[in-house]
Amino acid sequence: MNRKPLSDLVTIISGGTPKRSNEEYWDGQIPWISVKDFHQGKHINHTEESITESGLMNSSTNLLEKDDIIISARGTVGLVSMIVTPMAFNQSIFGLRVQDELTPEYLYYWLKLNIPYIKNNVHGSVFDTITRDTFKIIEVSYPLLEEQEKATESLRLLDSKIEMNTQLNDNLVA
Repeated sequence: MNRKPLSDLVTIISGGTPKRSNEEYWDGQIPWISVKDFHQGKHINHTEESITESGLMNSSTNLLEKDDIIISARGTVGLVSMIVTPMAFNQSIFGLRVQDELTPEYLYYWLKLNIPYIKNNVHGSVFDTITRDTFKIIEVSYPLLEEQEKATESLRLLDSKIEMNTQLNDNLVA
């Protein structure tokens, strides 16, 4: 089993918010993630808000890629999801793009299972905050890629069953 600081295993990507006062930045074709979009579960499929190309270019937000992982970093710390299509995101979230030693899904499940550990390493006097330094403190244990694939395959099947049951329950309530 290998063990390294999370910051050595991922590219950390920061988000931002285009100026709300500039209407040209909003209601475009680029999905824009905020903490309120995490309710979707493992995958973020859609967002409540969107920005324009101009909003992306004229703010500190960045565009994440398919299978990048996002983690909420302020206020409600430790919500974790993966994205299914390129999306931008706000400054209360960090994007994590895995490098060669991890699969995205393995890191997603590792983060989900280790939220208490992550929360014990946050900063902030008024409210908890994950900073870039937090990713240097958090150490990830991980097997070889082949073993990561095996582990995530089982968890993926469980997630699929949970999603089907949730949809069934939602249909019964409706």
